[in-house]
Amino acid sequence: MRIEPRRKERTIKTAREMELLLEGMPVGRLAVTTEDGPYVVAVNYLFLEGNIFFHSGQAGRKMEALRADSRVCFLVDDVGPQVIWEQGCGISQIYKSVVCFGNAEFVEGPIEKMRILEKLVQKFVPANQPFSPMKNQNIEKTAVVKIVVESMSGKANELSSSHTVLLNRFHV
Repeated sequence: MRIEPRRKERTIKTAREMELLLEGMPVGRLAVTTEDGPYVVAVNYLFLEGNIFFHSGQAGRKMEALRADSRVCFLVDDVGPQVIWEQGCGISQIYKSVVCFGNAEFVEGPIEKMRILEKLVQKFVPANQPFSPMKNQNIEKTAVVKIVVESMSGKANELSSSHTVLLNRFHV
């Protein structure tokens, strides 16, 4: 599935620009389909080798949904301030976002799971901060999910010198 932004002037033009956003954000939103309908959950993730990885416990609503239907949608966004805008309602939101569509696979094998989990920790822990490697029994209890990205699209409304930033209760 490929979805193009309606406002073509806001389309993120290059795959590399979308990849940089995927590499740089700490949290993404994973959308799955459950028997009751759509379900979205925030996850810490890693964008590596063109794929999205996250970890989870083995059980729960998200994991049940992934086992039943591997199709997923994944969103990352970098939300900036609201600004005065001369059109519409008079304000606009500054942002960048990337939406990915793909299929989830469960990473098997302790060596590959450990490799992904270590890279995930490295994303969040400063290089000078020591951390203990995971124990084998913890790796067995941990699910590592790989989203094979089939398509992605990005959209941005960038801050410019012509914008006047609004200070509101969301951006103190």
